Amino acid sequence: MHLSEEYFIGVDGGGTKTVCIIGDSSGRIISKIVGKGSNIKSTKPEKVRIQILELLNTLLKQSGRQKEQVSAIYIGTAGGDREEDKRTWIDWMSIYFQSHPCRIKITNDAVPALVSGSFSLNGLVVIAGTGSIAYLVQDDGARTTRSGGWGYLFGDEGSGYHIGNEALRYVTRYIDKHGNFSQDELLTQAVLRHFKLQNSSEIINAVYDHDNPRTAIASLAKPVIELAEQKYGPANDIVQHAITSLVKLLSTILEREQEAKGLPIVLSGGLFLNDMFCGSFVEAMRKFDNELYVPSLPPVIGSYINALLSVGIPLTPKLKREVIESWKQL
Repeated sequence: MHLSEEYFIGVDGGGTKTVCIIGDSSGRIISKIVGKGSNIKSTKPEKVRIQILELLNTLLKQSGRQKEQVSAIYIGTAGGDREEDKRTWIDWMSIYFQSHPCRIKITNDAVPALVSGSFSLNGLVVIAGTGSIAYLVQDDGARTTRSGGWGYLFGDEGSGYHIGNEALRYVTRYIDKHGNFSQDELLTQAVLRHFKLQNSSEIINAVYDHDNPRTAIASLAKPVIELAEQKYGPANDIVQHAITSLVKLLSTILEREQEAKGLPIVLSGGLFLNDMFCGSFVEAMRKFDNELYVPSLPPVIGSYINALLSVGIPLTPKLKREVIESWKQL
């Protein structure tokens, strides 16, 4: 098989959505597909397996390529650095690509997020999406250190889930005190509108009967942040607490790992797409000397680049330009 006939797949498996792309060895991205979240700790593994295989089949069909032409697949997913979870993903991919040699790499989703923002495997990344984590990558990916990323049951500080959960706690306490929603209390009204509720008794069903309660709760982050932008006290308190929690995740690594001081920090995840949230976080990080970057490219680009690097294809300026231009054209 000629080099020009080799193709590479990058996957970014988040808590809310999964993005897959395929491209060639020159950095030209050919096709993209988006599906539901693929965190096997918040969604049943068998459901994730079926979904990811369907996404890969559709991606290949959509791009007009064959499975046998894929030389490497790189998957960044929540928990991808845990041996048990990594083995699950490797088993799935080994069966899927069993007809030919295909290099399979599974990592925590923070690694491709770092690469998409810095085009480097050395630096720090903080993710604030459905979940949260701070991650240090050194020695071209050979060494990693994490802070947070313990999942929504007892972690995910500063995440969309954290913000949504705190908002629900505030609303339920308000209802306990006043008996129902109030037209004058903006946060309770925002929750009512978001879930299309008529009265307080519907909150439990709206959340607990949802296909994925975690993502349902995390989706509340958007209206809460919008209220914080309006300087509404209860919402602003929740958002500022989330920002403080994210700073703590990073400061834990910076205080523990002396070599992390001065390394670039990539800000990844949906919460950082909000100017107020991102600006407040940047302001809170001024006490550290690290430069902060908000990627113009999504984490799935980092997965694709890492797939190329995994087979020895260097990240040249020409390849980098091709990646950026071809992504814009999708």
